[in-house]
Amino acid sequence: MKIAAASSWMFAIAFLLSASAGMGQTIGPRNPGTTGNNSGVGATNWASTGNSISSDNNYSTVSTKGITRYLTTTNYGFAIPTPSGIAGIQLEVERSTNAPTAVALLNGWSTGTTKTISAGTDRCLIVTYVQENGINTRDITAMTYGGRAMTQIAEQTAGTTGGFSARLEVWMLLEADLSLASSTAIVPTFGSYTALEYCEAFSSAVFQNVDQTQPVGSAISTGASNPPSSANPHQLGTPITTLAGSMAISVVTEGNNTTPAITDGGTNTYTINSGYTEGTDLYFANTSVAPTSGACFQTAHKAIASNGTEQPSCTFNGSVNRWAMIAFTLQRSNEFDHRVQLIKGGVIGGLDLSNTSPWPTTDTYATYGGPLELWGRSWTTAEINASNFGAALAAKVANGTARVDHMRVTVYYYSTLPVELLYFHAEADGPSVRLEWATATERENDHFIVQRSSDGFVFEDVARIPGAGDSNVARFYSIHDPRPNMGISYYRLVQVDNDGTTDESAMVPVDMMSAELFIYPNPAEEVLTIRDPEARAVEVGVHDGSMRLVRSANIRSEEPILLLSGLPDGTYTLLLRAGDDTQVSRLVKVSRSN
Repeated sequence: MKIAAASSWMFAIAFLLSASAGMGQTIGPRNPGTTGNNSGVGATNWASTGNSISSDNNYSTVSTKGITRYLTTTNYGFAIPTPSGIAGIQLEVERSTNAPTAVALLNGWSTGTTKTISAGTDRCLIVTYVQENGINTRDITAMTYGGRAMTQIAEQTAGTTGGFSARLEVWMLLEADLSLASSTAIVPTFGSYTALEYCEAFSSAVFQNVDQTQPVGSAISTGASNPPSSANPHQLGTPITTLAGSMAISVVTEGNNTTPAITDGGTNTYTINSGYTEGTDLYFANTSVAPTSGACFQTAHKAIASNGTEQPSCTFNGSVNRWAMIAFTLQRSNEFDHRVQLIKGGVIGGLDLSNTSPWPTTDTYATYGGPLELWGRSWTTAEINASNFGAALAAKVANGTARVDHMRVTVYYYSTLPVELLYFHAEADGPSVRLEWATATERENDHFIVQRSSDGFVFEDVARIPGAGDSNVARFYSIHDPRPNMGISYYRLVQVDNDGTTDESAMVPVDMMSAELFIYPNPAEEVLTIRDPEARAVEVGVHDGSMRLVRSANIRSEEPILLLSGLPDGTYTLLLRAGDDTQVSRLVKVSRSN
């Protein structure tokens, strides 16, 4: 049996797969060579499919509303070595939506339990309910519009123990049900309550260009009771999140009259804050029982131009007691994934890994799958290397133009050879030499022999170390040679099978006269030691793959230090300074518990 050595041990150990797969390697991301449309789903072809081959701000596009056909990409040109096992496949799609239409008011706010609705696109009916009662609140358990069941967005109550209570509720109905509504009637179903100076009001509005999959992006409810009286103005407890093109809506009630008091049906109960447009502004009361001790009610909305937050406030034109407030956002219609699958043998199938995130307005890569995701299929290297391997994406277009700039694939694999040697490394460690190696997999491996030579031709045995026999997990080995040759020693690793078959690694030289700073162990988990031949203090800067400084320390020569704790596994660049000497070294962090 043979030792299968990785072409670059640092690269090989940068990615640990699972316990069943051992150490793995990566090819990609790679670009497709062929693109097209597939009619397996949808009705609309993608235009300019070839623009998805590379990231260059040229796009494959669809602007017709509805489900698109598959945009297919194949001929990725993989050449994964055999024998190998496929551990995972990752697809990345750079996509965006162009020129979407923002949420807009279609039919303005009006009071009462009827609402006439105009024709429009992706409409959403919002119905708000407010009530005041002297004992308890009157809950709406269900609501319909034209016989179609509505969905509650939020509710909020505020009151005093044994005293008056206020309630706010917000309900909605989307396009599919609006188109089937048989009348203009808003019909609530109430729970039980005891009336005492009970009064109520309804207000509704219709918005269009509202996303029909995720219409409400964020909703927050706030309330306060007396005593003591609440501050004026008062504000939503926490901000709501807003996205570009959305509509923020605020609803508030006060359990009091204005100063001076106004009569039932009067307006000007609130002052508009935060750039909102007022819809409803109403004093309502039970005129037969307590016409001057009802409540006030306001609705308002605000078009959102960019991503951010909103924390609406209101100023009541009177003395505040109990109050309740609801704020929420209606999101604009979006483009979404419809299906995302892989192509095997020219056939689209396996798991659909599409997600529910709306497509952004700027080019952004979305990631599907990953190092341990096989998309519900088994794979051979021949199937991955074939020209008819690829990926397919279909989108749901609702607003603007769906655009795909680039599709690329990364494949994670591992060797299935009997013994895969990930690295064999030797470094001076004081007067001795530290030797380390690791395997990804072992089959019928009896033992290893470490050998040393002064000339690279005649070798002597240094140590014999038992092998793991059969193993699918990463195995780490290390020994010290206490008697290296003066000057250069050459080391190699001999692997011996159960049947006596042997194989040798490449030679690794160690110069015991070198004056360089030496880092060990390498790879390391958290603790490492730096040896300086002159025993000087060493300044260390740890840089990640983007050469950003992520850790720094001052280290005494030969003093172990916990330098890598909390950093992710991977390859790091170390900048070492000892006196006037500067040295750059590579260090690999591997958490052996993985």
